[in-house]
Amino acid sequence: MSNLSPSQLQKNAILKDLQTLVNSGVLGSVFADDFSKANPFDRVWGNFPSVVIIPPILSGNQYEDQANNTREYTWYLMCVTTSENIDKDDPTYMEGLVDSIVALFDMDATLQGTANAGLYPTLLDAPGIINPPDSSTSYIVFFISFKARVLVKAGVQ
Repeated sequence: MSNLSPSQLQKNAILKDLQTLVNSGVLGSVFADDFSKANPFDRVWGNFPSVVIIPPILSGNQYEDQANNTREYTWYLMCVTTSENIDKDDPTYMEGLVDSIVALFDMDATLQGTANAGLYPTLLDAPGIINPPDSSTSYIVFFISFKARVLVKAGVQ
C-alpha cells in the first residue's frame, strides 16, 4: 500500500502519461513545478515544447456516505514553447499540440486509477505570448486544466 496522498499519486500518473508524449517526440520535456522559484520562467528549460505540471487546487471535498468522501483536484498544465520551436510549415501545429495533450487524458479517464471517481472536462486557456522581465526570450504559453475526482476513506464518529 502506498503512503502517497491522492494528489501525489495523481501527479505521478500525470507525469507518466505526459512522458509518453516526450517519448513519441510530441513534447520536448515535462516536469512538475514545486514553486521553488517565484517566476516560473526563471529556470533552465529542457527541450520545447515543454509542459509544466502546477500543484493542484483542492476544489471540492464532498461527503458521499458514512465511509467515503469525494475529493476534487483541479490540475493545471502550463504548456510552453518559443516561436523558434513552432513548425513554420504547419499552420495547425498549435492545434495539433493541444489535441495531443487533451487526447492523452481522454485515453486515461482515471489517471491510472488515481482518479477513481473520474476525470472531468479539459479546459484550455488560449495561447498567448509572455515576455518575462530580464529575459531576451519570448514564450508562447497556454494552460490546460482538468478536474480529477477520487473517493477517499472517511469516517463518522
